[in-house]
Amino acid sequence: MESKKKNGILTTRRTFLKSLPVFSAGAFLPLALKDASAALVPGDKKIAIQLWSLRDILKDDLQGVLAQISRLGFTGIEPYGFDGKFYGVEAKEFRKICSDLKLEIYSTHTGITADNADFYSEKAVDVGMQYLVLPSFAGRPDKTAADFQNLAEEMNRIGETCKQYNLRFGYHNHDFEFRMIDDVLLYEILLKETDPDLVFFQPDTYFFAKAGYNLPDFIHRYPGRFLTWHIKDRNNDGDSCIIGNGRIDFKNILNSSAKAGLELMIYEQEHCSEGSPIHCAEQSLQYIHSHLL
Repeated sequence: MESKKKNGILTTRRTFLKSLPVFSAGAFLPLALKDASAALVPGDKKIAIQLWSLRDILKDDLQGVLAQISRLGFTGIEPYGFDGKFYGVEAKEFRKICSDLKLEIYSTHTGITADNADFYSEKAVDVGMQYLVLPSFAGRPDKTAADFQNLAEEMNRIGETCKQYNLRFGYHNHDFEFRMIDDVLLYEILLKETDPDLVFFQPDTYFFAKAGYNLPDFIHRYPGRFLTWHIKDRNNDGDSCIIGNGRIDFKNILNSSAKAGLELMIYEQEHCSEGSPIHCAEQSLQYIHSHLL
């Protein structure tokens, strides 16, 4: 992903995630909502949007953008960057705003660690959390196989704590995890060294394609591990685009959804060169409803 700046603010997601420190308790509280224990089946209309897709307009009119999301037909959201507030709004107030708009807060990305997992889990239960997702390494070392083994061990500890609170803990991939070191795929270290009862994975279809890997192959080897998905397309130039305008064969991928244990699809778009972020979200949602659900 190319680095971009707007008004001095880094808008590259990889840069944003790399800038996250390994947080202490109270710095980054996760939030989501609703039981999603049943596997997604054809005809299920539950679909969320990762708010990173709307980052360029979200800061100017938070409530207005959320209202547009609701009118488009998204049933929920996955926020990013929660730091005790959502985009400067207190958590309880943000939850009420979403509830009034009939939007669920299904999931959020968070800088959770083994040291603060109890604190985060308690707060998550207080607000009806279901999923806690670690987006990338969030400031941890990520260059060697040992770094990946260390994270896997920590994720097991985090997942064990979350399970005590009836929460699910997962990991979201980008493309840097698909490097080979000594004939070992780093992403596979995370899959092999984490307990399926404690850690799930949130695959990003764009980054799987960018790295040149086939998601169904991993689903076949690790069934039931991929509970929530980032549905994101990739065009001929390698850029993120409106769902259906790119080269990713979502129908083929979704043939493996039951085996994956898919519970929730989350639309995301990195860059919006085909129109405004709202236009891209609307067109993508229409394609998802017409062709993928």
